[in-house]
Amino acid sequence: MRHFDLRIYLAHAAFWLFFAAGHFAARHRDRRTPSNSLPKEDVSGGTPLRAPRAKLLIGVHMVAFALLYTGIERAVFRVGMPDVPALQRSVGGFLILVGGALMCWARLAFASWRFRAQIDLGHRLATGGPFRFVRHPIYLGMDLLGIGTGLWIPTPLVWLGALLMVVAGDLRARAEELLLERAFGDTYHAYRMRTSRFIPWVY
Repeated sequence: MRHFDLRIYLAHAAFWLFFAAGHFAARHRDRRTPSNSLPKEDVSGGTPLRAPRAKLLIGVHMVAFALLYTGIERAVFRVGMPDVPALQRSVGGFLILVGGALMCWARLAFASWRFRAQIDLGHRLATGGPFRFVRHPIYLGMDLLGIGTGLWIPTPLVWLGALLMVVAGDLRARAEELLLERAFGDTYHAYRMRTSRFIPWVY
């Protein structure tokens, strides 16, 4: 068993720093964008549109994160890190960093991102950057965080959190797709037909 291996926390810190960098860069860019360049069409019909069961699905995602980080804490500080091959641990760390980079790229490409899926006046449909290949790169980034952590610390609790992360992301993606098709109609339908939900040309 390996004890007090804090590198997993460094990998997670890098993941969140990637996302934060993309988020703040996008906010700074959007503040500098002239208001007359933004779309004026109100696809929401005058009131914000929200994905069905949005709060519940966010709650499922939060539970997944809680399980994941509880599993990390137990392995690092209490029961010890599982003894896994260095290659497996490296692959896990690589997936975490790729997930963070994907989150950063997606946030830069998604001018109308909201923590809770919502569409209101001026919402811009994201189809550039990583959205050219998958419809939900932010959730995919979170999935890579969970899977990478599971490879690094393959304990039942960590893998339960990772599995719930994948399930939560899929459920939120499906709910948001219904909302986007309702708001953008044929435009979103055509986009959905030419892209995959999470894995290009597979799913």
